[in-house]
Amino acid sequence: MIDRDKTTLWPRAVHAVHACRNPYLATDNNIPTAISRHPYPVATIPLPATSTMNLHPNVKTSQSNTRVSNAPENEMAAWLHSGQTSAFFPNANGNHIKDSTMTINNNFRSESKPMETLYERVAPHAISNEGGRADNPKCHPGTRQELIGLLEKWMNAAEGNRILWLSGPAGGGKTAIVKTLTERATGQGAQTISFYFFRGDSTRNGAQPLVPTLIYQLFELCSPSLEKAVANTLSKRPHIISGSLSEQCRFLSVLSPAIRQSLPAGGSVLILVDGLDECDVDAELSQPALIRALASLVMDKDSPFRLLVASRPEARIRMAFNELSLPAQTIFLDEQYSPEKDIRVFVTAEFKRIKASHPSAHFLGGDWPPTSDVEEIVRKSSGQFIFAATVMRYLSHPSTVPSLSLERVRGIVPAGKNSPFTHLDSIYTFILAQADDPEVMRDVLSVMLLPEIGLEYIGLMWMHSEGSSL
Repeated sequence: MIDRDKTTLWPRAVHAVHACRNPYLATDNNIPTAISRHPYPVATIPLPATSTMNLHPNVKTSQSNTRVSNAPENEMAAWLHSGQTSAFFPNANGNHIKDSTMTINNNFRSESKPMETLYERVAPHAISNEGGRADNPKCHPGTRQELIGLLEKWMNAAEGNRILWLSGPAGGGKTAIVKTLTERATGQGAQTISFYFFRGDSTRNGAQPLVPTLIYQLFELCSPSLEKAVANTLSKRPHIISGSLSEQCRFLSVLSPAIRQSLPAGGSVLILVDGLDECDVDAELSQPALIRALASLVMDKDSPFRLLVASRPEARIRMAFNELSLPAQTIFLDEQYSPEKDIRVFVTAEFKRIKASHPSAHFLGGDWPPTSDVEEIVRKSSGQFIFAATVMRYLSHPSTVPSLSLERVRGIVPAGKNSPFTHLDSIYTFILAQADDPEVMRDVLSVMLLPEIGLEYIGLMWMHSEGSSL
């Protein structure tokens, strides 16, 4: 887009004006040479290394043009049409004279500013899933093989659902699965772009960086023509990049032809969005809107995209997927995918690693740990990898003896200030704090955790709290 210069020219002139010998430009060598910049720092007028001249007092500047007033029109016209103005106003066009006022319209290209805005909105941590996290999980070798195989089959299918929703409880391993699928797909030559939401990182806990971050990754996958197309569009409509999520996704859809040209015949780009439930900024509104906007990218049968979203199965997210006109394939992480077996493989391998590399390994007996302790960790994990991963990370700490740490985990020895479950406590405390009705939540937890006295306890609660109901 061609934009008017929005700055006021400093009242100074350069040698080219002196060459015009215009009587309405007076010399003043006491004022240093300078020239204004366009607000988008991509176009400046170069200064000749020669003498400078101050503009005549009748030369006025405004936000969009330069004017010379109160001078004979015939003299101004001769100067204007002589071609000598081009050195001082190299970006001028549409110049005219009216009522003894000469108007020089200065025009500059402002392509880079919208692109700079695009790049400023990119969230690098959302691509690599680093920053703000204590870990960067991926599946342990030999685990989740059945599930990863199922996801790869969906990813490579020419027909069928173009949207897949991977859901499961907190700590079920969704992020590790998405990370592993991304690495495997990339290793097989597939085109992938990703965004990992994380509520603990302010650069990626909202929806606004999503589309700029996806577009940025597309630049790496596609030919330079895509970046040029984006720059051309944003130079004409710079507001898109700060517009609504649906508007940004429509813009991304418009790029589909250029993206398809960069892909092999029949190829596609897999968009992976992890942790949708951790998009916390206006979650009630933004999460369903985000699902609808992302789904719009794959609605067209010629779309180059496939979409995988991973999140907890929260009600508003489940409802948003159910309301899509294009049905989504759903995979829920439950016992069907043998989490207990995979957790046992992981725990056994981690104990082997600790015995081989831990600084205090010489204190460990040959039969450590007992099989019963391994099974206890597997059982207490209840199908959630996060429990097993937290325990094994605690046992691996180099400043402690693993056998003593295991006794702390089992509750045989007091943990003191360094509880092995601090990380888990923070996760589940946050989850419980999101309950719409804390009273009902406490009643339900009583039934689950205190079966012997749960109903009795709830009965007493009802006696003292009118209106409480399940």
